[in-house]
Amino acid sequence: MTAQTSEVPPSPQTGENGERWAALERTLRWMLQLRDGQGRILCPEHKVEHSGKNAGVIVMALELAKRKSGTQRAELIEVAWQQGDRLVACLEREGTSPCFTFRPGRHDPFNCSNSVIDGGAAADALGALVRETRTSCTAERLQAYEHACLTHARTYLRYAILDKGVPAQRAWGMTGLGSAYTLEQDPILHEAAQQATVLLRDIQQADGSYPYHPMSWGAGHPGASDVSAYYQSRVTAFVLHAALDLGLDLQSEELSGPMRRGLEFLLTLQGPDGRKCGLLEAKPWYWGATYEVASHPFDMAALAYGWKVYGDARYRVAALRAMDAWADHVDAQGMPHSHHPAHGTTRSYQCPVFWAGHAMWIARALTILDSHPSEDSAGDDSGTEQGTSPQLIACEDASLYRLEDAHVVAWVRGSRPPGNVAHGSPQGAGLIRVLRKSDGRELLPRCRLGGHQSGEWCGKSGPIRPGRGWRAGAKEVRFSLWIARVHWRAGRCALALKTPLATFRRGVLAFAHPRVSSAFHLSPEVSSGPGALLRMKSALAWRDGSPVSGTQVLREFEVDGGGLLVRETMLSSPGVRALDYRVPEQASEVQRDGDEIRYRLR
Repeated sequence: MTAQTSEVPPSPQTGENGERWAALERTLRWMLQLRDGQGRILCPEHKVEHSGKNAGVIVMALELAKRKSGTQRAELIEVAWQQGDRLVACLEREGTSPCFTFRPGRHDPFNCSNSVIDGGAAADALGALVRETRTSCTAERLQAYEHACLTHARTYLRYAILDKGVPAQRAWGMTGLGSAYTLEQDPILHEAAQQATVLLRDIQQADGSYPYHPMSWGAGHPGASDVSAYYQSRVTAFVLHAALDLGLDLQSEELSGPMRRGLEFLLTLQGPDGRKCGLLEAKPWYWGATYEVASHPFDMAALAYGWKVYGDARYRVAALRAMDAWADHVDAQGMPHSHHPAHGTTRSYQCPVFWAGHAMWIARALTILDSHPSEDSAGDDSGTEQGTSPQLIACEDASLYRLEDAHVVAWVRGSRPPGNVAHGSPQGAGLIRVLRKSDGRELLPRCRLGGHQSGEWCGKSGPIRPGRGWRAGAKEVRFSLWIARVHWRAGRCALALKTPLATFRRGVLAFAHPRVSSAFHLSPEVSSGPGALLRMKSALAWRDGSPVSGTQVLREFEVDGGGLLVRETMLSSPGVRALDYRVPEQASEVQRDGDEIRYRLR
């Protein structure tokens, strides 16, 4: 069988997770259709071989092969070997440096990745390839895979996991280093991994959340230090995976504490529909909607490993929810999508090859869930807990609050770092999502950029301030030229021409506009009351977070067993023009008396 002709034929799926495996298999077939005559998987959008993402094909093929026999198994193993050969061919020395990295990495800007991400994935996959096919692979291939994995780990990953600025990148590098350690138990690799776990533990916040790019680790904008729903689960998933390869004690307090806190924060983010709060996002420019499922492979892996190591049944249920939400966004050809198209949504920045490659973590998670079945599997797919009594979960460091009863789940964001169109969560100081449990309906549809939308106070104050807008968005307009190049390369010429103009409108003009909103305030005072009541003293602010002097808002959110009760009072609004509050369309029991408003969502 050759790289040009090998295929992965569909096969009947059986067992508890059969349909989930089938969705994964469709995605693998879709990726393999992108191969050229040399066996390279070329991205249709970026016109490059995303080697770090293509490494995911190896893991997907290996995990799927465990469920097959005969010709189907042999074909999958051959696919894994072919992509292993491609990774070996991509390993190159960095000039005169002693480091060996997998190209293109950071060397081709259209790869949209860097060396630690690609290298962590590549070394991880190559190590798995050696372990899984040691008895069937040729000695020459095995030696090449092992040499590439160990060389990269010893010359690059052992350093990168200690000095990269983004916690998720350090943790991803750990997966490759841990995989290399399974091939040769080098104490230098083990020591580097132990140091990295300490650094990641220390940067984690007490509520289990991680800053996407900590200011102390070199973030260039305060918004980048915000929490990221997209990146949150990566650190937990990668450290759990690497720790198992490295033989670290995941039951020790040094590791179990951070891992369990990370998993609990992930559970707080996730709704009964499997989706997370996308408006809690340090990197909003990546996404074209208020949610994404591109991170679900990492969610599922973190939760599956958590189930395996700690035995908490909630993790298994949440893992399957995440998987089902992801599968709902895989089309008939197997191409994954980050969100469903709807009014107000746009294209996301990343490409389907990225999202398909990340599905390797779904393959690992499904293997774990099949190997460690639930004692009561019939209840695993339940998406609601109708018996839930009113409760309030507070994640103080992220300033995220979850209110839940038998009818709804609501998420409230308090304070957050300053942001702009590209960095930092675009909304806060109030509700960011309300979900009805019975049918999964969004009761408070949100716009990505905020503004005059339901559930918020909005008005105008002062004149247009061009300086405020330029300070907020000038750098992002320049960066938008790069995004335009990506669109042009993908053949989306009209979108390429529109991108800088759209960024100027959203990143400069919108910040210069006199519009003010309760969603833009950065530092409300949050307190809890009796039962499941959250009280917030806030203000109106311009889009950059600057508060309007003298404005005061009292906001109360409570679940009382009959849904979410919202009470809004505008205490003071000097100089604010056209002040208004839009009651959500799904609201009931609406009472309005001037600047005092009360309603229920259920």
